[in-house]
Amino acid sequence: MKKEVVVVGAGPAGSAAAKNLAENGIDVLLIDKATFPRDKPCGGAIPMKVLKRFSYLKNSDLIESFSYGGAVYSSSLRYKVETEKEKPLIAMVHRDKFDAGLVDIAIEKGADFIGGKAVKNIKISPDKAKITVNDGSTIDAEIVIGADGFKSIIRKKSGLSPKKEYFAVCIFEEYPMSSKTVTKWFTEKRSVHIFLKILGMRGYGWLFPKKDSVNIGVGEYQFLGRSNEDKKNLTDLHKSFLSFLKDQKIIPKDLKIKKLQGGGFLIWPLKKTYADRVLLCGDAAGFVNPITGEGIYNAMISGEIASGVIINSLEKEDTSESFLSKYQKIWKNDFGRDLKLLSRSTNRWGIENETFIKRISQDNKLAEMFLDVMTGEKSIYQMRWKIARRYISTVLKEKIKRK
Repeated sequence: MKKEVVVVGAGPAGSAAAKNLAENGIDVLLIDKATFPRDKPCGGAIPMKVLKRFSYLKNSDLIESFSYGGAVYSSSLRYKVETEKEKPLIAMVHRDKFDAGLVDIAIEKGADFIGGKAVKNIKISPDKAKITVNDGSTIDAEIVIGADGFKSIIRKKSGLSPKKEYFAVCIFEEYPMSSKTVTKWFTEKRSVHIFLKILGMRGYGWLFPKKDSVNIGVGEYQFLGRSNEDKKNLTDLHKSFLSFLKDQKIIPKDLKIKKLQGGGFLIWPLKKTYADRVLLCGDAAGFVNPITGEGIYNAMISGEIASGVIINSLEKEDTSESFLSKYQKIWKNDFGRDLKLLSRSTNRWGIENETFIKRISQDNKLAEMFLDVMTGEKSIYQMRWKIARRYISTVLKEKIKRK
């Protein structure tokens, strides 16, 4: 089989890339090891800016519900930052339905799709990229997009994997409930709950209510150059977190664990996301927000950017590493500065945060800034000095009161 472009991985990054390529007349194949619909380890919360940037999702049935409020708690629960809005704060999706819908959109635009076929190898030569599939068949392409997730085979086989991969791991479950029950416990606002460093974890626990279910999970971060001897057993941690939520009367007492799922993501974007005839997108490139774990926004943008560079590459008949390096310059300018700043912040998961949350909770303006960044509504890179100045101001006011 021959194709101009093969996109490996049919998640949001891959589907966005395939859609845009097909719309522009490129002969593109989207391939994934899973058959769709398939489930994907994810909390299912996405920023509202996803719907703003990708307007074709705004009026689709792929959005399950919206949350209009939320609270972020300190580890001791003594302090919290909360908000309630008239407009949606974040959107909620079920990843099986959402991802399958994105694949359908790509197919409607003209992309070919193969599910249930795992890519095992990629070999780059001067005249083509040859992909080997698990059934022994091969696919020749001008360019390959690696959008095959956290454990990307394209990243590994193309020599783009870093020597050390620092990552976060999570475990969660989607608990079905009637819409009436969800409303009873989380109101019509579907308020989310985030518990920072709860139960001694180096990460956070979350609770995302949806239309007729609630997603509950915990995540831990692996620190750069630090021992992980004290890392938690996530299954035990999830059980303890569930018991904690019941004791706090945040969820029903009869909620029981049935089918836990786990996943992971890189907490640093790759230093290099391109090679001869290869580009990496989404989780495969480490484009996940390392603080919140949200990756759909950057994934879809990276797919969009990659497709644009590839269209230009094919027009110029230049698939070299040098030409494709434009991709990295564009994504860095788009969302890369936020990722870099947030990745640096991951070392704070090992530092006490009570005072930090306390000060934010006592200043409405600072709380608004903090939540805008947490929900992805605003860029942390653009807001960094405003937040710093406001935070310093609260520290100084506190010191003056003590005198």
